Amino acid sequence: MKRNFINQSELSNKFWNIEYEGKIQKITFGKTGTKGRETIKEFETSKKCSEESEKLIKQKIGKGYFELNETDEIPDKIELSQEEKSEIYFWDAIEKSNKKKNAKWNEYDVDEHLENLTNYLSKFGKERLILFEKTLQEKLSQLYTAEIAELSIILECDFKKENEIYIFDDYLSDDGFIYFRCWLILKGKDFFSEISKDIQAFVNGKYSFNIGDTWAEGLLYVADEAYSENHENEDESEIRDAVFKTNPEINYDSLERTMNREIYSGEKLHSKYKKLVEEICELKSK
Repeated sequence: MKRNFINQSELSNKFWNIEYEGKIQKITFGKTGTKGRETIKEFETSKKCSEESEKLIKQKIGKGYFELNETDEIPDKIELSQEEKSEIYFWDAIEKSNKKKNAKWNEYDVDEHLENLTNYLSKFGKERLILFEKTLQEKLSQLYTAEIAELSIILECDFKKENEIYIFDDYLSDDGFIYFRCWLILKGKDFFSEISKDIQAFVNGKYSFNIGDTWAEGLLYVADEAYSENHENEDESEIRDAVFKTNPEINYDSLERTMNREIYSGEKLHSKYKKLVEEICELKSK
């Protein structure tokens, strides 16, 4: 049996073909348009060969490969825009550098993640680092909303309980809100997408975080630090300055900006985000 697969998702453009008969399995794989590489493996029985081959096929389909018929031509790869590529590069860097992504909340360390991220980014040139920094600033700007500010208040501010109602202080510092948004971004693409739509996704059961440490100021400097590892640059903000020079309209700070609406505080937060407030406040009260 011979089956042919291709993966053209995101930045990928590669093929994977498998042929197995009796006890022999042959796999050919590589970049589309090339001869690729070939591996041949012999199993103890034909049954084992068939089972392992089918298992590999399921794995490839799960990773984004789709099957081609023998007579099908390989479709042309749709070229991604620069913005689409930047988005993929950015989230790949964030998620590949998080070695504790599936670990318990108390095993994750922000500084360790940032150190891994800096090392990961140091492998790339200045142009790629500028793309990362530009995307970071855009993501920080996207999170500059009343809803995200309210999440910051719920997680970080003091509160009291009166007549079964949680009442929050409404202090929100400009710098602290930037560091909080950095922390949210480090949680990855899926979380960023969900939390941007509804902050109550924070307690939907899919995520586990240390709510006692919700600042990640160091994310603001990783691109420049990564650049400094391979360059003796006197300007410690060379990458950030390059982004500001070409994209001065990106403004993730709270200065000279207005939010989408008024920020709720006090007891309004409990009535608006009942599940979120009650779960977080119960945790903070322990």
